[in-house]
Amino acid sequence: MRHPDIARLVETFYGRARADALLGPVFDAVVADWPHHFAALTGFWAAQLRGRGSYHGQPIAVHRAQAHRITPAMFDRWLMLWDHTTAQVMSPPDAEALQARARRIAAVLRGAMADTPAWSACPMGGGT
Repeated sequence: MRHPDIARLVETFYGRARADALLGPVFDAVVADWPHHFAALTGFWAAQLRGRGSYHGQPIAVHRAQAHRITPAMFDRWLMLWDHTTAQVMSPPDAEALQARARRIAAVLRGAMADTPAWSACPMGGGT
């Protein structure tokens, strides 16, 4: 494995997310092949942190397709778990870089989902 520290982070984080009462049901409904998902996300976060990885997905399209399942509050919960896990698993400089990148990505995803019918009807609005 080319990025064992990131693989450990991904598996630890998504284990926690799957067990989370708010986030878990979304992952249970959407992800059927966890080993494949872990490999894809390890590649994604390796690319985010180190500028190299093997991710070839379309995260905006994937999240927009699940807008009926994802609420704005879920982004805050995801980020809280991410911050906690990165701080535990990664070195401080890597944890800080991954946390900052996750916040930027969350902002982009929220913006992309804000105009979906499910989010337009959300009392909190897509941008919160």
